[in-house]
Amino acid sequence: MFKKKECKKCRRKIDGKYSFCPYCGNQLYHNEEKEDWGMLGKDDIMSQINEIKLPMGFNTIFNSLLKNLNKEIEKTEKDFLNEDKKIKKDGLSISISTFGNGPPKIKVTNLGNSKQTEPKKEISKFKQNIFTKEKVKEFASLPREEPKTNIRRFSNKVVYELEMPKVRSLEDISIIKLENSIEIKAIAKNKAYVKLIPINLPIKNYNLSGGKLTLELGIKN
Repeated sequence: MFKKKECKKCRRKIDGKYSFCPYCGNQLYHNEEKEDWGMLGKDDIMSQINEIKLPMGFNTIFNSLLKNLNKEIEKTEKDFLNEDKKIKKDGLSISISTFGNGPPKIKVTNLGNSKQTEPKKEISKFKQNIFTKEKVKEFASLPREEPKTNIRRFSNKVVYELEMPKVRSLEDISIIKLENSIEIKAIAKNKAYVKLIPINLPIKNYNLSGGKLTLELGIKN
């Protein structure tokens, strides 16, 4: 059975099962803890944040790890300063590995383009073989003739063979690359040779042997 309680307003005895006085309507229980303290109630308050404790020995490993990491980053930054300024820096790759109870090992790798691009070698331009002033005068004084020509075609070049008997050396030959053709002049003992090759190909090489001028032309890709 419920215990009898006294109404503080009308002073009558009331069964404990009532929350309000049946005589005067007074509230029998004043809930001082009526505030909303959340789902877990009034005691759901932390007086202080509990400190997270790491396992024994982990602090030492963690500190060593950070120390080694800083060293590796500093070393990498110094290496960057010593490299060519043209090298592109794309970032760093950091890998951490452990073995047994030993200290962790850290490897920092530069992801930039560490290899410098070698400069492209320029293909040497053809050096024209031109008559001296004396040879020009000699050439002008001789009768002219067109040399017999043989053409051979290969996959990567075209070879012209010009028959020039009694032409002694390359000093007696003029080879000039024009815009859309190649002009060849030569001085023999008692005649001059003239040949105009209507072709626009680069001259790769030429030589004179046994009264025959061989002219090697490259094929454009």
